[in-house]
Amino acid sequence: MNKLYIIIVPIIVIIVVGVIGGAIYLHHQSPNVKTSSITVTTNETTTLMSITTNTVPTTVTPTTSSIPQLIYVTSSASSPTPVYLNNSTVPSFYLEVNMWNAKTWNGNYTMVFNPLTRTLSVSFNLTQVNPLQWTNGYPEIYVGRKPWDTSYAGNIFPMRIGNMTPFMVSFYINLTKLDPSINFDIASDAWIVRPQIAFSPGTAPGNGDIEIMVWLFSQNLQPAGQQVGEVVIPIYINHTLVNATFQVWKMKNVPWGGWEYIAFRPDGWKVTNGYVAYEPNLFIKALNNFASYNITNYYLTDWEFGTEWGTMTSNGTAYFSWTISNFYETLL
Repeated sequence: MNKLYIIIVPIIVIIVVGVIGGAIYLHHQSPNVKTSSITVTTNETTTLMSITTNTVPTTVTPTTSSIPQLIYVTSSASSPTPVYLNNSTVPSFYLEVNMWNAKTWNGNYTMVFNPLTRTLSVSFNLTQVNPLQWTNGYPEIYVGRKPWDTSYAGNIFPMRIGNMTPFMVSFYINLTKLDPSINFDIASDAWIVRPQIAFSPGTAPGNGDIEIMVWLFSQNLQPAGQQVGEVVIPIYINHTLVNATFQVWKMKNVPWGGWEYIAFRPDGWKVTNGYVAYEPNLFIKALNNFASYNITNYYLTDWEFGTEWGTMTSNGTAYFSWTISNFYETLL
């Protein structure tokens, strides 16, 4: 027994010294260490020693949701709500409820934009709208800048008419509900203005400027002024190129602002649901034959799309819903 003790003790001492030495070495080699104690027991002796283990640090990276938030447009006034896409610091376009010619009403409306699907949803359910007008409002989406605005959305406007770059406007329209008694159209609107208006943000248009509209559908409503001509302009309807006939309507000086108004209205056809694409410069080229001014040095400041609605024939009610998706303007 004594001989066995003499043999075992030196061996244990050697092991303990080796383990402690290795632990000390590892401790000095890495700052990320963790030291724990264990006890080794034999029949004759008990030895306390430390074992050091290396700990690898972990990094936790916080994650943030990349799901775009819905944009609700609540103001009934003509005040644009900017939409920023793809982390841009410049708005891609503006949204407006634009009840510019309605003072009071009962009921509700919603205007919601989904950035993920690029879809604008509009719904109106109003009664007792005052005053009764052929046009009370124009909920819309647009790129560029109305003359009254202070900044541009997108990066293609203003365009000088004399050397404007051709571009395509495209979108899907889906008219889902419409009271047959209200005054209504589906139409684009835009402004062709003198240089002093184009480069003076916030300046209202007036005598000498032009408002242009391109209609796709109308109900109980016709453009201001009188029909002064007819033109054929190619547009895409449900991805098919169609030579579409438009009536041309004109009012020399509108009583609500003094500018000239020229509208292109479908003659014998309409679009209420489906894909539409066209080149605005083709309409502006046709407008040259009817405008009262030489517009070579004028500027196109925006392109809008929405629906005019009125209550003159509906006894103050306005009930309709629609969506527009994938509204794009593309330089050609």
